[in-house]
Amino acid sequence: VSAYDIPQLLTVSGLYQLPVGRGHNHLNSGPASWVLGNWQLNTIATLRSGQDYTLTVVGDVANISDTVAWWNYERPNLVGNPKLANPTAQEYFNTSAFAIPPTGSFGNFGRDALRSASVYDIDFSLFKNFPLGENGARQVQFRVEGFNLFNIQCLGVPGATIGQTTTGVVGDVAGLPREIQFALKLYF
Repeated sequence: VSAYDIPQLLTVSGLYQLPVGRGHNHLNSGPASWVLGNWQLNTIATLRSGQDYTLTVVGDVANISDTVAWWNYERPNLVGNPKLANPTAQEYFNTSAFAIPPTGSFGNFGRDALRSASVYDIDFSLFKNFPLGENGARQVQFRVEGFNLFNIQCLGVPGATIGQTTTGVVGDVAGLPREIQFALKLYF
C-alpha cells in the first residue's frame, strides 16, 4: 500500500441558480428582481476512507545505524489483534497487540498496514450577482462561503511509535474546523 493510498473517495458537487432576476424567465425586471434574482446555491460534499499509517519502534533495534528519527525501518512484531471494536481518540488501536522486536531484527508488522478514521466534509456557498450596466457584462458578486459547514471533526492519525505514551492516541483532527467567509468579486 502506498503512503498516500485512499481506496474510497466520493466527491459530489452541485449548484442551483434561482430562475428569477435579470436575464431569467421569472421576475426579470422591477424591484423584486433585484431582491430575489440572481442567487446561486453551491455545495461540495467529500467522503473518503482514512489515511494509512505505519507503526514504528523507538531506537535502532535492527542495528542498522538509523540516526534519522523520521526514517525508521524497524517495525513492531504483531503478537495479537490490533483492531478494537470501538476505537476512541484515547485508544485507536490495540497497543498490546504489538511488541518491540528483539535486537537485530526489523519486526514482522507491515508498512502502512493500519488506517485512520474516515473523513467527511461538506462545503456550502451562496452567491448573489448584481449586474452593472445594461448588457450585464460587468457585475459585482457577493459571496458567503462555509467550509466544513457542519463542523464535522474527524479523527486524525494516531501516535504510531510503539513504546511511547502517545501510542494509539489521536492528538488532532483530519481537517480544519468550520470557516465562514464573506467576499465581493468584481467581473468586468
